Amino acid sequence: MREYVPLCAFRIDLLPAGCQCCAWWQTRGPHTLDETTAREERRQWMVALEPTWGSTGLISPTAPGVSAAIHYAPVPAIPRLRELPLGPLPEQSVLLFCLQADPEAPFQEMRRVLHKALAVLKEREAGEVYAYARPASGDGRDERCHFFDLDFLEANGFERVRSEGDLYLLRANLRGLLSVVAQLESALGRFFRNNPAPTAATWIRPPSA
Repeated sequence: MREYVPLCAFRIDLLPAGCQCCAWWQTRGPHTLDETTAREERRQWMVALEPTWGSTGLISPTAPGVSAAIHYAPVPAIPRLRELPLGPLPEQSVLLFCLQADPEAPFQEMRRVLHKALAVLKEREAGEVYAYARPASGDGRDERCHFFDLDFLEANGFERVRSEGDLYLLRANLRGLLSVVAQLESALGRFFRNNPAPTAATWIRPPSA
């Protein structure tokens, strides 16, 4: 069974190099910070949240890299949300963002870390969880991402709330969602026994240029 550990500031070095030096969600304005500054912005953001809210994600480390990681935080603590469309989001809700995975990791690995994150958030009594997504473009790009793939979230119990262009806001109500996770696991297990499993790059989309 894959081990997942809290993504705390002292574990930032376990993230892929590109993620360590990206503070897009943790800041506002153009993404023009140099790598050293962005890394410290990200680390300080995590340090500030951990004493009162807890860790800001989960990670499944494997030598020499990471198999999968996912981030989450309370909506008021995410500066980038003030610049994105489709808001505002309820202040008591949580945003999921930055699902990262080894390009060779099977789809099931990303599904597991998503479900584990939802279980953690339910334990923290987060009633609603939101995420931004875009439809798969089919262009084969494998870049660092900001948004989820729309099909991936909908296949895991998220529902569309609003959209603007090709950007969608989705919501999961944890009070009912996790009661059907076992059924989802069973159904998707049957599907992948009979169909080739896509790679991680299929299910994570980069932002538009």
